[in-house]
Amino acid sequence: MKRLNLRLLEVFRVVFETRNITAAANRLGVTQPAVSKALAEFEQDVGLSLFGRQRRRLVPTQDAARLYDEAGRLFAHVSVFRDRVDDLRSGEAGQLSIAAIPTLAASLVVQTAMGLQQKLPNLNFKVVTGSRAEVIDATIHHSVDLGLVHAPVTDRDLRIEIIGESEIVAVMPPGHALAGYEFVTPRDLDGQPLISLDPATPASHLVRECFEAAGVAMHVVMEANSSTVAYAAANAGRCIALIDPWPSGVSGDQGCTLVRFRPKVPQRVALLRSAFRPSSRLAELIVEALRLQLIRAAGSIPFVKGMASST
Repeated sequence: MKRLNLRLLEVFRVVFETRNITAAANRLGVTQPAVSKALAEFEQDVGLSLFGRQRRRLVPTQDAARLYDEAGRLFAHVSVFRDRVDDLRSGEAGQLSIAAIPTLAASLVVQTAMGLQQKLPNLNFKVVTGSRAEVIDATIHHSVDLGLVHAPVTDRDLRIEIIGESEIVAVMPPGHALAGYEFVTPRDLDGQPLISLDPATPASHLVRECFEAAGVAMHVVMEANSSTVAYAAANAGRCIALIDPWPSGVSGDQGCTLVRFRPKVPQRVALLRSAFRPSSRLAELIVEALRLQLIRAAGSIPFVKGMASST
């Protein structure tokens, strides 16, 4: 048979239910000749005689009754499909994947996802953590819809947008002598055991430049590729961690003190999207939710600021 025509199938269903061409035409909002033509075309397509006539009413054959049952199941699936399209158009359902470096994944991404759970209960939010290079690669190769890392990022295959900013802080363990300082400098930290971020990160490189400019050698006793790990280490011992402040916003432990580090080392939050893949409606909703979460975080973490949409 020819490719199934849903419009012709719908005409068949209505004729089956009304048993009358005129009534079917009224329900469908078309003329009687249009219904008769569509019904004849459908019978030709399926190669079956579907109705007989008894006085002024149409009498469906057994084949017609079987087709009607199958059509009901098919249109139920079509209805579900249409509902899903409406959900996707409104951004209320679907799947979205986001890759992020561990610190941003455990804070900004998780907080955003949980905040959306009640508003968008049909959303499947997939979170992938990885190194900075892995996040960039996953976004470029369309393995994920969005990526989150710290700037700078330069790649012509990506659309890059700065949606917020934090700064490197000195995390003081409980009771540390420097915890009362308004800010600390490399000279203040001379000789102090330090926990540093992975040297491969831009922030770690900038921190080391600050120490070199001050003529102070860093006494690094631990390196970590996650600010969350470094924060936990500072809280557990007597070392000072020079890290992103995000872990303080998700940690239930209030023992550590965050002190500003000067000169300031900015940590700009870069949102990554493929330059060759248009964003879905759902992705745009998530991006806006990430921006709003950054603005909310700024209310409780003084070292963080968000940026409103430019549109």
